[in-house]
Amino acid sequence: MAEKTVDAITTETYEHAHDQHHGPGTLDTAAPMEHIAELQAAEHIDLTWRSWVVVFVACFAVMAQVFVVVAAGSVIAFIIRDLGDPSIAGWIIQGPLLVQAVLSPFVGRLSDVLDRKWLAALPPLIAFAGACISAKATSMSMLIGGGILIGITLPTISITQAIPSEVLPLKYRALANGFAGWAGSIGGVIASLSAGALTNQNAGGWRGIFWVQAAFHLMTALGFLIFYWPKRHSDYPRMSFKECLWAIDPIGTLLYISSAALLLLALDWAAGAYHWSDPHVAAPLGVGFGLLAAFCLYEWKGRDDGIIAHVFFKGSPNFALANGAYAVEGWIFYSAVNSVTPQMALNLGFADSSWIISLRQLAFTGMILLVVMPIAWYSTKTKDLKWPLVVTFSVFGIVCILYGNITPGWNNAQIGINVISGLGQAGPLTLIPALVQFTAPHAYLSTATGFAFSARAIGGAFGSAVLDAIINGKLAGTWAPKVSAAAIGAGLPATSIPALLEGLETGVGLTKVPGITPAILGAAADASHWAYAHAYRLAWWSIFPFVIIALVAVLCLKGVKELMTERVEASVEKEVVHEKGQA
Repeated sequence: MAEKTVDAITTETYEHAHDQHHGPGTLDTAAPMEHIAELQAAEHIDLTWRSWVVVFVACFAVMAQVFVVVAAGSVIAFIIRDLGDPSIAGWIIQGPLLVQAVLSPFVGRLSDVLDRKWLAALPPLIAFAGACISAKATSMSMLIGGGILIGITLPTISITQAIPSEVLPLKYRALANGFAGWAGSIGGVIASLSAGALTNQNAGGWRGIFWVQAAFHLMTALGFLIFYWPKRHSDYPRMSFKECLWAIDPIGTLLYISSAALLLLALDWAAGAYHWSDPHVAAPLGVGFGLLAAFCLYEWKGRDDGIIAHVFFKGSPNFALANGAYAVEGWIFYSAVNSVTPQMALNLGFADSSWIISLRQLAFTGMILLVVMPIAWYSTKTKDLKWPLVVTFSVFGIVCILYGNITPGWNNAQIGINVISGLGQAGPLTLIPALVQFTAPHAYLSTATGFAFSARAIGGAFGSAVLDAIINGKLAGTWAPKVSAAAIGAGLPATSIPALLEGLETGVGLTKVPGITPAILGAAADASHWAYAHAYRLAWWSIFPFVIIALVAVLCLKGVKELMTERVEASVEKEVVHEKGQA
């Protein structure tokens, strides 16, 4: 009776593929589409608590990471009121996203070549320290510095999103990413509610957000250290240090990290701190695009097994199409939905407390929580990942149109738009990572996953910078003149205008403005609301063309039904299974 362990069965496909012709320490692998017969011949493996606990820990890590990007962003207006420095406040969101954007492919590559466990467990400990620093921040700069350390854990999304996909059968890959998406939705709900409740207590209540983060990061690290013990650490053979260094693509990684960092830095500065013509923006922007071109050329002609391995593009166009769509989804989520929408509720007069704004955001996060798993179940049962994406990106387009026409009178309607927005978000969050993973053999699973989340983070960071530039640029020329004209027209002395503008910006001291009356305050507030409405409209219409591009991309996706089989790529189960056809 011939027997093989699960570990041997899942690795044998790739062990013969190592080819020194491609350079020291590299692995020549075929696209998953070329292994359909082998994948469909895989035997069923009974899943026990070991697999499901690992899935839970990975999903908890995803929840903690979503908490990081949602919580502080949802109350950023109140953090600015407490610490000041609004021109650099965008780095509260941009800082962690920058770390994720530039390091996700590299961390994913490291985990493919070396080891998943320690690369998943140690970064949350660094984030724990960063959260403690942020909680005690005495300035915006200190808060941002702590956020950079927190961001060290975000690139591990390339690992935490890959782990459920490799410990569960391939046929459950959409479901595995659905679990992660559901966990992320829970993280979004917890982040929104806790951020609103904590911030609503007092001016410094937002600091509690980072103490909660610290607890989450510590629990994540302990979970991986205690429960995650994969039998196989890498598809790669034992290698020397030089071979390992070559395998992680040092040249491509350096070019990618440098280009992404410079581009995002330039865009963030352009969003408020400097003009586009300023050397702080122009220099890193130009150098960043130059390095990006060099990176693309190197990955195309320099080697075929780098962080953008050529194998990703074999068999289907899904890798490029899915990553492009994911970048657009990141653009919408991180910049518009997560950051701009809560500010809209405040600046359009829909709500004036962080708690009420958080409750309104439940219409969005709650909708995602409700529909993520049904979408994952449908895609798993029908083995169809394409058409749910077509529907949900179409919904995104509707959201952009609605928000592109918003007025200060749409108080209740805005809650309804949040519901629709949640439906649009759920599809890409669940299915795009699975599509990207289906383009990669196991030897590149985390690399591909990391690049997808890097694309999403870059889209979010670019979107945040662009939308901030659009909104701030529009307000700079309209807000103060319109508010001043409305207040003076209602009877406020011109000498009181500076005090009025300061009171409206900070939310305090309005009753002490000399000559203020309820009628004057009402006229000024109405003018302020309309000035913000026009700025937000412009921002949302700027997103619409990208949604159309993403919709076209998902319409061109190829199906992956043949790949959704019983194969488990990295089981954590201990039982022994038999080769098919032998007893």
